[in-house]
Amino acid sequence: MLRLGADRDTVTLLHYAEYLTTIDKKRRTTHRVELAGGRWTTISCLDDSKGIRDWPHGRDYFEQILNDFLSLQKGRLGTVGLAQAELLDGREFVRFGVQWMEENL
Repeated sequence: MLRLGADRDTVTLLHYAEYLTTIDKKRRTTHRVELAGGRWTTISCLDDSKGIRDWPHGRDYFEQILNDFLSLQKGRLGTVGLAQAELLDGREFVRFGVQWMEENL
């Protein structure tokens, strides 16, 4: 996975890890959306704005997971043009994220 110029708390791949983690009582949210033809439906999903659990240690836990992963010398850091870039093994990062959430949330 290549991240280009993205904020550290916006690691979309970690939403997948949230679905995979086995922790109980994940925070969910409900959205009412209009379908084609004017029909409406309700969608329930994990909360992608507040996270699946409270994180009392400051900023979003996605940023902490990424920082912890990079601190283990996993991934490569550099620049592409003027953008900060991180190159990560996606499978390894998801596994790490799942384990991190199960241990810390």
